[in-house]
Order: sequence, then structure tokens, then C-alpha cells
Amino acid sequence: MATSLLTRVKARVDLHTSNRARGLIHGRGRSLFKGSGEDFDDLKYYQPGDKISDIDWKATARSGEPLIRQFNEERVRHLSIVADTSSAMAATAADGSSKREAMILAAGMICFLAQKNGDLVGMVAGAESRPVQLPSRSSDGHLELLLRTAQQATTTAAPAADSAWLLERAFRVTAHSTLMTIITDEAHPTVEDFALLRRLKTRHDLIVVRIADADPLQPGALDHDVVDVVSPREIGALTRSSKRVAQDVAAYRRARAEGIAEMLDRLHISHVLTQGETTVVEDMITMLRTREYRHARG
Repeated sequence: MATSLLTRVKARVDLHTSNRARGLIHGRGRSLFKGSGEDFDDLKYYQPGDKISDIDWKATARSGEPLIRQFNEERVRHLSIVADTSSAMAATAADGSSKREAMILAAGMICFLAQKNGDLVGMVAGAESRPVQLPSRSSDGHLELLLRTAQQATTTAAPAADSAWLLERAFRVTAHSTLMTIITDEAHPTVEDFALLRRLKTRHDLIVVRIADADPLQPGALDHDVVDVVSPREIGALTRSSKRVAQDVAAYRRARAEGIAEMLDRLHISHVLTQGETTVVEDMITMLRTREYRHARG
């Protein structure tokens, strides 16, 4: 019988993290979900990154300073995974692994942490022609279904990436306030998605995990064909060996990466760009540790 995806994820997390992730996995990471409770506790001054929806406008008017409502943590939280299952995610990651498998590992990491804390996980994925949605649950069977569904939906025959549609759908169908993890590639979310992300952030706490693409030119492997999965066509050897093309491609990718990172920083969204399956666990733990530290200070 084949090993379940969830079991494989748990093994990878234990193998790669050992004591480094113990606090996150065994309970200290509750602060990762700060702000998603629903029991009112107290007021505090607004800080960059706090949810605008938590502002107490009457108290703000009385004090003359923006004040937000603090909440006690709920015993059970809702998490959601917004998975890019487009054809682009069926391509190769920067480390030579599959972007799809890196995505599954990232989603599995969130499932694993949520399960350890007794939280519920749902998913939004697919495309306008093939929407995918799973409710928030916590059983092993549900989490395995979630990972299998994302894996099976991500093929070279899947529709092209449409981050605007995916973010809009996530906003419309995710009723509870959640810790929302968006998993996509290095080209998304695009800078044109700024308004959609800002609107999502009024209701949800956001994390973005981006998986880097392999070098599309692969100049060191000219004896192997390179095919663009989004617009299926072979990239010729002459193009792949051109220094001018290589410089242009590198400059374009660098500018795009800087633009997306600047947008996410401006929105105070935790994010990471990982090289693929070999690095995603460690990179996510580093990001979550930074996030935990920031919340502890806030």
C-alpha cells in the first residue's frame, strides 16, 4: 500500500527540523495565529500590520488615536490553504525538484502544524473552469484528501495561472477569519494583485509561499529539450546559449521578484521565496519563526 502524503510530510518535517521546529509543532506556535480569535479582550494602539477590520472606531474617535480590538485566542482555529494548481506549478523548481511536490510539502507543513494544535484546515484551488474547494476539517483523512486533491489537480493540462481569480475566490468563499497560506510560484501574486491582497488582509491573516522556477534557458544542459508548460513550445538551443538572452531573462526575473517582495512587504504579509522541495521546509520554518518573534513583540 502506498504511503500517504501526510505521513510522508510528517517524516520530512521531522527529518529536516528536529529540535528547531519543536516549539512550532508542539504548541509555542500558537502565536502564529494571533488575531484570529473572536473573544474580545482589550484595546491597544494600532500598529502597521494589524487588521483594519479590528479597529474600534468609536474608541478611536474618543481617544483621537487609532485603537484596535484585541481578542483572546480561540481553542480551535480555521486555517486555509490557497493553492495555485495551474499548469505552471507542474513545471520544474529552481532546485530541480517538482514545483508541485514542493507545494504539497508546503501545504502538508501547514496541515501538520494545524493538526498538532487541533486546528481546522480548508482549501481553495483550481481555476474558473475547474474550481476546487474543501471545507475546514482536521482529521487525517481530510488532510490527506486535501493534499491528494491539490496534487492531482496540478498537471501540465491544468489551466494557466490566474492569481486574480484565485484570490477573489478565496475572499468570496472563505467565511471564517483564517490564517491563510497562499502557495504559488515566483511570478505570483503579481503586483496587479495588490488591491485583492489588501482586501483579503482585512479579513484574514496572510502568508505567501512562493516556489522559484528553474532557469528557463538551462544553458548547461543543451542536450536536453526545454519546453514551456504554459505555452507548450520548445525553447531552442540558440536562444538558450545566447548571453544577451540570459542577461535579459535574469534582469526581468530580478525586477519581477523585487516588485512582488516590495508589494508583500508594503502589505505587511509574511512571505518566502524558496528554491523547491529540498528547501521549502527549512525556509518556511525560518519565515514562521520570524513571524512568531514579531507577534511576540507586538
